[in-house]
Amino acid sequence: MENTDINISALENVDIDRILKEAIKEKIEKLMETELNAYLEENPGIKNGKYKRDLKTKYGEIKQLNVPRDRDSNFHTQVIEPYNRSIGMEDLIVSMYSNGISTRRIAGIMEDILGNKYSKSTISRITDLTIEEVYKFINRPLDKRYIAVFLDGLFFYLRRGNVDKEPVIFALGIKETGEYEVLGFYLTVKESHNAYKEVLEDLYNRGLKEPLLIVADGIKNLDEEVMEIYPRSEFQLCTIHYARGLKSNVREKDIDEITIDANKMFKCDNKEEAIIRFNDFKYKWKSKYPKVIYNTEKNLGKLLRFYNYPVNIRKSLKSTNAIERFNGEVRRRVKTISSFPDEDSAMKVFYYKSIEYNSKHAFRKMNGYYKCKDEIKEMFQKRYPL
Repeated sequence: MENTDINISALENVDIDRILKEAIKEKIEKLMETELNAYLEENPGIKNGKYKRDLKTKYGEIKQLNVPRDRDSNFHTQVIEPYNRSIGMEDLIVSMYSNGISTRRIAGIMEDILGNKYSKSTISRITDLTIEEVYKFINRPLDKRYIAVFLDGLFFYLRRGNVDKEPVIFALGIKETGEYEVLGFYLTVKESHNAYKEVLEDLYNRGLKEPLLIVADGIKNLDEEVMEIYPRSEFQLCTIHYARGLKSNVREKDIDEITIDANKMFKCDNKEEAIIRFNDFKYKWKSKYPKVIYNTEKNLGKLLRFYNYPVNIRKSLKSTNAIERFNGEVRRRVKTISSFPDEDSAMKVFYYKSIEYNSKHAFRKMNGYYKCKDEIKEMFQKRYPL
């Protein structure tokens, strides 16, 4: 049995390796084709088919790469030098662009450091190549099961005639196997429960049918939208957003004390103990801040939902911290841009940051996953029986 498992694993790795190389081959060929088109717009000549060559990349050797050429043989792709059998140019360009360096500056860097004479228009074309990949990414099929799905939005400046702030909503999931994954991003003119409902509907239509938990901040009626689309899932109200919200509803001198008391509910061994801590909190503050106590009690079930899950992963499920860390990376990138000229420009940046995140987390498990993976499997079986 052990040898069989090894053989199956080897076959899977071979298949993944093949798929990855095919995707890279397609991307490099598109890049070179775009480069030739840009060259022919600025120089006389016509296309003259393609020739084959092999190319070593950091992902392995790409066989039978189709390299375009012009009839007079004046065009030479800058992606790979004539006698260089390795590539890093495309990764470098995309990395620089996604980290806020302008296309004009990238062209200068490529010429000064690498000796590749990319024009500003060529760099723009290279980054424009990705827009079709953006749509492939945001429309790709998703896994059926996720332990949790986190939803959160951030604002950026976008030009639609006039420049104004608009939100983008990100969805981040923890796969059944424990890895984090950016599921998608959604440009919308207003951060409302209807906008979040459209996000949930899109996730469902792309194949995400069986989440255990949806985690978000206090968007009004969002829990109802979750239950409509995912009636067997649960909704967790972000405990950190709740604690932050206390600051706007209590006097300055009471902020620290009431926040400490409220957070005691979220640091217990079990839900029963958390309810006791809430009752202590209620008894202490109800006469001074009845509205705070009323709203806390009203939302108590949603605030304590994470206690329904294995103790080893509760810290990861009780707030939107995971997606806020990702949003922080996106926000730092967005701050380098005064405003996006159009939706496509914004989407490319969100795409770059998303695939960068997914690449980093492709083999990282959530904290505590291995200690409770059997419990998680049992939860899926009970919640979504075959």
